[in-house]
Amino acid sequence: MFEKERARWNSIKTVRDYFNFIEDPTLEVHTFMFENCDLSKSGWWIVGNIKFDIDIDAILEQQPLKDQKATEVSKVTRLPSEEIHHEKFGYTNGYDRHIAKGEMTKIVEALGFEANYQAVINNQPPAGVLHRHTDIISSYMYEGGKIINPDQEYDIELRQPKGARPIWRCFVALDDWHPGQLVYFEPKLWTHWKKGDVMFFDWRNTPHSSANTGSEQRPLLKITGYLKDDSYVINSRESGTKTQWIIDDK
Repeated sequence: MFEKERARWNSIKTVRDYFNFIEDPTLEVHTFMFENCDLSKSGWWIVGNIKFDIDIDAILEQQPLKDQKATEVSKVTRLPSEEIHHEKFGYTNGYDRHIAKGEMTKIVEALGFEANYQAVINNQPPAGVLHRHTDIISSYMYEGGKIINPDQEYDIELRQPKGARPIWRCFVALDDWHPGQLVYFEPKLWTHWKKGDVMFFDWRNTPHSSANTGSEQRPLLKITGYLKDDSYVINSRESGTKTQWIIDDK
């Protein structure tokens, strides 16, 4: 099974090769990427909490990005193989996607992300469902002028350009957890979070999905990029240490 996909994957040498692979509609990339997960590394962990006073409701009242409403299927965040999968099973984006800007950037900067980060708000409305998948961070490499030289070598083990420091991805809870909100980063659910909780996960090896079976919005800030110093993330996973941040609103 997946002989064609495995052969193509193993032949990837450059970033361009990687893009050509994930965009090939004849390949079952969506399903194949589960085979690349090392489930012994799968999981998520809370690194701390960040205090902020931002009007989240005002942000959510704005229109999501074009073609990126919960009820649509985005060509920006979905692979061709995922589009086929969504049509077959009736899935949609599952969340409204907003660009994080203005005061939101203070959260990103406080966590120590370098300037070439990507930050978006994934707001899952009631009845929203996000299909089971693994992240490939293609939207990070495509959007906002962050395109990496397509001729740069690609590391199929780390799933990012070769020679670079690790790319990290985290979520920041923009509201408290409400009953009926399900976020499943295998092998365990993330629930009962508090506003400001900062959750990192091993995006390379963690299949995940989510659903909002309740009656409240579920906004999460998703940040992807390089950290100036990732020791607090590593130490937190290894020893459970937590960091507290406070955003100065002056």
